[in-house]
Amino acid sequence: MEAKQLQAYKQNNTLLCQFIIRLSAFYEGFSDKIDNELGKLRGHLSGTPNFSLAAVSIEKLNNLIQHQDVTLKKYTSDTAASIEDSMKQLQKIVFEDDELKTLTTKELIKLNQPINDVYSIYKLYAKALTLHRVALNKKMVSLAPTEEKLNASPAEHISSISDGEENHTAPQDENPHYRSILVELNQLIASYAQKKPNDKQLNDIKDRLESGMDENQLLKSCVVILRMIVQDAMSEASLTGKVIQSLHNSLGQINSSVSESIEDSKSQFEQRKAGNEQLKSHIDSIEEVVSESDSLEVLKEQAQSCVKNLMSTLSEQQNNDEKGQEALVSLLSSMQERIETLQQKTAVYKKKLAEQVMQSRTDTLTRLPNRQAYNEKLEHAFSHFKDSGEPLAVAVVDIDHFKSINDRFGHAAGDKTLQVVSRHLKQSMEKHEFIARWGGEEFVMLFPNTDIDRVDKKLNEMRTHLASLPFKFKQEKVKITASFGATCFHKDDNTDSVFERADEYLYRAKRDGRNRVITDLNN
Repeated sequence: MEAKQLQAYKQNNTLLCQFIIRLSAFYEGFSDKIDNELGKLRGHLSGTPNFSLAAVSIEKLNNLIQHQDVTLKKYTSDTAASIEDSMKQLQKIVFEDDELKTLTTKELIKLNQPINDVYSIYKLYAKALTLHRVALNKKMVSLAPTEEKLNASPAEHISSISDGEENHTAPQDENPHYRSILVELNQLIASYAQKKPNDKQLNDIKDRLESGMDENQLLKSCVVILRMIVQDAMSEASLTGKVIQSLHNSLGQINSSVSESIEDSKSQFEQRKAGNEQLKSHIDSIEEVVSESDSLEVLKEQAQSCVKNLMSTLSEQQNNDEKGQEALVSLLSSMQERIETLQQKTAVYKKKLAEQVMQSRTDTLTRLPNRQAYNEKLEHAFSHFKDSGEPLAVAVVDIDHFKSINDRFGHAAGDKTLQVVSRHLKQSMEKHEFIARWGGEEFVMLFPNTDIDRVDKKLNEMRTHLASLPFKFKQEKVKITASFGATCFHKDDNTDSVFERADEYLYRAKRDGRNRVITDLNN
């Protein structure tokens, strides 16, 4: 039994030694010191193993690996960020070349997807290098190409890189703004998901957005959202039509009442005019009787008759006046009721319009102003900056490793994170300062009349406080951090150039390890 156990131990030792030798050879090239010690370890385990010397080498390797600053995971993440930054710069250079810009955008989308192994980054790097080479060749129009491959289209260059995936040549009419559409679709989905949390189509699109979409899926998703927008617009138009029709009917009734009042006034005027003529005729008759009568008795009788006629006419005229007054009061009361009803309907409609305007400028999830509100605010702030010369700063904020929160704990945790972070950032700002949700896990800030020193200090305080917030998902404590990029307007800047500079600082903060602030002070 002992002999069999000893034989089994020898076989296992041999197998383990072979595995360690192969594994060490597989990871050769990580660093010079580690490679050197791995070579020694393979020597100790080859042939007749010397486990004492092997143990010494393993101990040295443990120390080397423990004090190694760069891990494969960090290397992959940093390299992906570096390639992404390079591709963004390339995208700006080739913006007039639709095909090349489209291919660059597709690579950027891949760079934003999870990278599970180090070999994937090599494929992305190779594609990025090819795109840069193609762009360079297109710029060097004065030099004749030395290889037939230089005459190939950008899509053909990309498809020549074998990565185990099916590659397609991008059509000339393909939308070059794929990434922008993807971001906008995410915002619309987030907005409608709040209104319709149980909508199956919306939830399906939201899940596919997280896992990545091709062009066909994106177009189909856009059609679904457009249908929802049209339905909402038609519903709103129907409501608006009913309100306008109600206003039209009320105004028509008031107009009819006013016309009726005018006609009644004309009729009363004619009646009063006729009554005055009768009164004048009666008075003339009295004068004639007085001047022509010779008998006091006859005069008395005739005068009584004239006075009687006069009283009758006055009484009739008074009755007509009272009826006219009653009709006018009734008409005015009716008009007042209609006007009050009209005012109430108008007030309700005005309130609804105000709510719609507010909703169109508010992010439904975080309740912060949205990108449209930011653009309007920025125009006013930029105009004031040009007129007054007072400093104006723009900052862009991005939550670090946000996708991993969604992947590990679900979308509800991601939504909660956005709400807590947005509330924290909002509370850290003063009344004259402005923050909006730019899209996804990004926020944008405006700091009027604030120099870059104060902005840098303020953002670092926000960053530190945010990192100390107690987040907990599924009984697991999670540290949430954010990266910041900020810059001040210069004399020759416009709104786009300043945002691009702040965004470039943000990506530098991501590339340098995240959870940091990069501003003009770092340049």
